[in-house]
Amino acid sequence: MTTVRVSAPGKVLIAGGYLVLEPQYAGAVLAASSRFHTTVSLAAPTVPTAGLAVVICSPQFHQTLSGVLSADVFELSPESPANPYVEKTLQVCAKALHGLLGASFGANLASLSAEHSLLITLEADNDFYSQSSQLLERGLPVTRDNLATLPAFLPCPVDADGRAIIMKTGMGSSAALITSLVGAVLRFFGSVTLPTPTSTTSSPGVDVVHNLAQIAHSIAQDKIGSGFDVSAAAYGNQCYNRFHPDRIKAFVGQRNLADLSAAELATCISAQELWDNVVKPFGLPPSMRMIMGDVNAGSATVSMVRQVLAWKSADPVGSTALWEKLNAKNMAIVAQFEALPVVSPHVWAQLATTTSASWPQVHPEVGTILQAMQATFYEIRSLLRSMGTQAGVGIEPAEQTALIDATMQVPGVLFGGVPGAGGNDAIFALVLHPSVLPRVEAFWATWTATPVSALLVDVAKSGVQGGLIEEAIVA
Repeated sequence: MTTVRVSAPGKVLIAGGYLVLEPQYAGAVLAASSRFHTTVSLAAPTVPTAGLAVVICSPQFHQTLSGVLSADVFELSPESPANPYVEKTLQVCAKALHGLLGASFGANLASLSAEHSLLITLEADNDFYSQSSQLLERGLPVTRDNLATLPAFLPCPVDADGRAIIMKTGMGSSAALITSLVGAVLRFFGSVTLPTPTSTTSSPGVDVVHNLAQIAHSIAQDKIGSGFDVSAAAYGNQCYNRFHPDRIKAFVGQRNLADLSAAELATCISAQELWDNVVKPFGLPPSMRMIMGDVNAGSATVSMVRQVLAWKSADPVGSTALWEKLNAKNMAIVAQFEALPVVSPHVWAQLATTTSASWPQVHPEVGTILQAMQATFYEIRSLLRSMGTQAGVGIEPAEQTALIDATMQVPGVLFGGVPGAGGNDAIFALVLHPSVLPRVEAFWATWTATPVSALLVDVAKSGVQGGLIEEAIVA
């Protein structure tokens, strides 16, 4: 195998923000149609090394790293620029491959290094980053149609010192990067097999990649998060309960990655019974779509989470009562999605022409459920705002509330909200039919209180194609 290309999707957490930090609470996660792609291929040899020379190209970030991969370690070259996410992920991959493949991995490296180096190319779909400046430079309005005309994998703009200006849209780019990188490296060296775009069933290899990516992502961030973003990158759309942090604490707490036990790491990632995360199917009806709005304001998610956890610690009784109410509503939304009957696309198209008051007249059963879903999500948003007020955090700031409430008056909009931890950086809306998307975009274009521009991203496909896949190599 000389070339492997693997991709993983971004995420949008529509219900379960903050609660997914605790194993007893689930979150409803939609995988994004935007994906992070990693290509691993053999290249001409570079200068002689004691292992396999590796070059990592990230053209969108104007960065090229270099290092050496040997039997159980990856070492970044002294002259290479730093990128902890890539470096630490490759260090963890080296240990895992040694543990999974044993001596054959070292022998394979020795054989390859005689005539080759390894080239790793990292590419992200445009919607992971704000592209407003790219359109403005071209003299084009910021619209979905114009976004669709942009070349793929556009480089980030740079400042006066030549440093990349990275404006994320909050869809889990680091988790998608690490999951695709882990998947591509493990697949290249033959330790896993992965689903392809034509697969109808998953592969145990996805579990191995997921588990290792959770460890690598936690090491790169120097903390064990909820893991829903990595889980979405691996499995796609889902209802997610996190794993207990003690499953991986020993690995994440290791200061010197060279001291990681390859055998223990291999056992951890390949013995699925050691993991207690729960992934259940979740998704939208075929006609339903998601639209994301880039608000271009930005929020410090880490500090917001820290403040919410501080409030929870200071008021355990009150916070637990609120979280229980919020969890009940989150699970009600999931149940309501599951209760929707299968109806023809024509019914969804009719429903999309009107607002919620008229939905039962179009289809009594579906319309009544949709009305209940809208009411449930209003309650979810109210509870999130209450939590934000008590914790001193702008989970759904007033500007966002006004924009979301107004968006929900557009015919065919089911509900909208702030994804994940909330804040000022994005909103989402679920709409009943593709015909609603241009109406929402047109409305946002008239909204002057907060700058908001629609992104191209939609919900990923249901099933295995929505998660981690090995892509076909295009010559």
